[in-house]
Amino acid sequence: MSVAATIRSTLSPDIGIDLGTANTVVYDHESGIIVSEPSVVAYREQDGAIIAVGAAAKELDGRAPGRVNVVRPLRGGTISDFRGAHTLIATMVDRALAARPRIAPRIVACIPGCATDIECKAVEEAVRAAGPRTTIFVPQAVAAAVGAGLDITTTRGRMIVDIGGGTTEIAVLSLSGVVALRSIKVGGDTFDAAIVAKLRNDERFLLGPLSAERLKIERGFAGRAPGRDPFLVAGTDLNAGRPARRPIDERLVGEAMRDPIDAIVRAVWSILEATPPDLAADLLTNGIVLSGGGALVHGLAGELSARTNVPTTVADEPLLAVARGAGEILATPSLLEHMRPHADRLTRWYQSLRIGMRESYSR
Repeated sequence: MSVAATIRSTLSPDIGIDLGTANTVVYDHESGIIVSEPSVVAYREQDGAIIAVGAAAKELDGRAPGRVNVVRPLRGGTISDFRGAHTLIATMVDRALAARPRIAPRIVACIPGCATDIECKAVEEAVRAAGPRTTIFVPQAVAAAVGAGLDITTTRGRMIVDIGGGTTEIAVLSLSGVVALRSIKVGGDTFDAAIVAKLRNDERFLLGPLSAERLKIERGFAGRAPGRDPFLVAGTDLNAGRPARRPIDERLVGEAMRDPIDAIVRAVWSILEATPPDLAADLLTNGIVLSGGGALVHGLAGELSARTNVPTTVADEPLLAVARGAGEILATPSLLEHMRPHADRLTRWYQSLRIGMRESYSR
C-alpha cells in the first residue's frame, strides 16, 4: 500500500456496508468488522424523535409502549421506511468512524438482485445521505462470494447461495462476472413468520418476533430431525387468553420451515439449469457455498447437497460474508473495476429521474 493510501485509510477508511433486512454490518479492510447491529430504529410517534438505533432498538421490539414505534426500515432486502433507513445508515457510518477524524469515506453498498430500479434508487439515496465521498453499488451475491473466500476471477465456475433476512441471492460467477443470478424474497424473516403461523394455527400458541427467531436458531433444521429435546418458549395461549410457557418439539419447527426451504432449493435448481454445461461441471468440484444467517440452519447444507447432487459447504462466518466482500472489493482494484458498471446504471437512473422531475416542474 502506498504512503498516501495508508494515510487515507488511517484518517477515513474505505468501508463495505451490508444493509441487511435483519442486520447492518460495516467492514473496513484494515480493521475487519467494525459495526454489526440489528437493522432496527425506534422513534417517538408524537414528534418523530429517534430513541434508539441498532441493538438498543431491537430490545424495544414488541415491548415498547404505543407512543414508541419500532421499525425495521428494510423488508425483503429493500427499503420500506425511507426516514428510518437514512437514520440507520448514517448512525452506522458514524459509529464506524467514531474513532477517526470525520473525513468522508468511500463506501461499497450491496443491492439484492430482486430490487427494481426504484428500489435501487431508494438504497442509493439512503447511502448517499450518509455523506460518502464515493459510493459504489455491487450485486449482493458478488459481495457474498468474495467475502466467502471464493476466487471469482478465474474461468472456473463458482456458486454462492446467500440466505439473508429478507432475500436469498443465488449466483454462478466466473471471470469476475455474473453468469446466472436469481434472487427470491425468502430468508430468515420468512422462516420466523412460518414458525409463528404454524404454532398459531396448529397449537393455538402465539409467539412474538424475538421468541420465533430464537426458536428458529435453537430448533430449526432442514432434512432429518436431529433429535433434540423440546425447547421451552414463552408466548400467549390463545385458548386461555393468557401468557404461558410451552415446550415446542423441533419437528413442529422443521415442518414450519419446510416450504421456505423448498422455495430456496427450487431457486437453486433453476440456476443450475441455466448454467452453461462446462461451468456446471466445475460446480461438481468447487461445490456450492452457503452464506448469510440462513446458512446456519441445522442440516441445510446437507439437504441442499442431497437434493441437487452438488457438494455444499457453509462459508466461514457466513453472517459477515457480504460486508467483508464489499470491503474487499474496494481494496482490490481489479474487482472494483468490474463493479463500476453497476454503479453507472444507478447513476444514470438517478440522473434521468432528476431530469424528469425538473421537466415536470418547468411545465
